[in-house]
Amino acid sequence: MILLIVTSAPARSANGMNAPGNGTVQLGMAGAGTAMVEDASATLRNPAAGAWLPNSRSFDLGAAIPDGGFRASDLGANSPFGLIDLAPGQSTSVTGVFPVPSFARNWRINDQFAAGWGLTASGLATESSGSTATLARGVPGFEARCNGTFGGGQPLSVATDLLRLCGRSQDKLGVGLMQVLISGHGAYRISPTLSIGVAPVVALQLLKVKGLGAFAAFSNEPDRATDNGNDFSYGGGIRVGVLWEALPIVGIGLAYQSRIYTSTFNRYSGAIIGGSLDFAPTLNVGLQIRVAPEQRLLFDIEHIAYSSIRPLANTVDPQRFTDTCFVPRLIGRSLPNPPALDGCLGSADGPGFGWQSVTVYKFGYQGRRGRLSYRAGYSFGGNPLIADQALPAVFAPAITDQHASVGLSWRWSQRLSLNWALIYSVANHMRVRNVFSNATPTVLHNGTLVGFRVDEDPNDQVIDAHLSVWQSQFGLAWTFD
Repeated sequence: MILLIVTSAPARSANGMNAPGNGTVQLGMAGAGTAMVEDASATLRNPAAGAWLPNSRSFDLGAAIPDGGFRASDLGANSPFGLIDLAPGQSTSVTGVFPVPSFARNWRINDQFAAGWGLTASGLATESSGSTATLARGVPGFEARCNGTFGGGQPLSVATDLLRLCGRSQDKLGVGLMQVLISGHGAYRISPTLSIGVAPVVALQLLKVKGLGAFAAFSNEPDRATDNGNDFSYGGGIRVGVLWEALPIVGIGLAYQSRIYTSTFNRYSGAIIGGSLDFAPTLNVGLQIRVAPEQRLLFDIEHIAYSSIRPLANTVDPQRFTDTCFVPRLIGRSLPNPPALDGCLGSADGPGFGWQSVTVYKFGYQGRRGRLSYRAGYSFGGNPLIADQALPAVFAPAITDQHASVGLSWRWSQRLSLNWALIYSVANHMRVRNVFSNATPTVLHNGTLVGFRVDEDPNDQVIDAHLSVWQSQFGLAWTFD
């Protein structure tokens, strides 16, 4: 089971790296449901739900079909110099069909206590191939034209890479980050209308980075920047929750997952700030209103604090990266042991994913007629990528901002329910300028190169990144004596 989740977690509908909902029921309402208890999967977000559930299990398995990539425009007419140019044209970076599983188990110990455990998975996966890049364009003796979206492959010809700027390794650019959370929950019903819950969480991560060979020269640990296979990390944190039936027709739910601290990715400490990639703290607040005996309206707010995780939050500041890393490393290309620089990859203040914290608003509806339950939902606010981050938009285009969903449940018997949900991450486009593609050199009177100015201007290359995801999920929920 764990192997299945580790190899399939990415590419699901997501707000950054967080799934919209846990389980098929929440997914059918675009992730709303912090204040609702339908089956054991509710404990995966709010551990207090266990006190309202019987002995039960839930198992969910879906398939996600993403469609994402980017289109790079031609350069402007007045751009004789460039630091990093992407080949003009369309490139697909997210595609395929991916299974998406989860599991939850709840034991009802007595009228007040419940305990259980569960698994959830999230992550991202991108891959781009069949493209080329040009480094130090127009700079005599330095210009290199390389295979690979970021120039990680072989040079197009020996004459175009005299100083070996090309990565000369994998030309496929990609990142695969797979994250699994295993939690064990305990829930206590303080009164007939109020419960609390707590769940220690163990995290497992699998990371693979490839195609950044040309950027290894701009890392403080060039041999730990890219193309080192799979690397594992682990860590832990805690999840707490509250469920309160404030009125006979009103329910309130609160769930908080702490920052989950993780160990270092030793193979990629030259690409990730600090070498580790912690899970961002997440707060969910939910409201449930019974508008009729068999109808419920739900409203959730989810805040994901990506800005508190430095590798995710640090932006790529073009001028700072140029002045404090790119130019010094370019000029000192022949040095056998270049000094560590503050602006290079892997440093404490180096480039990251360029993500900001997000607040997601989720609206859900559930109705019931006999054995059939039907659901619909909509959410917005899930795009973490800061608007001017061109290179992260190519490397990890986690830019979906809206989700729409429908769902159904059929109560096969008193103990068994069959669930289904379909959710669509609405196609989103982000247009950003690649300011590295048009650089103005700064030279002294004797012709010595001092640096480049990389201000945004109309001659910059324009990158249009896009992403959408269809995900269909089926689930089983059953109870025991």
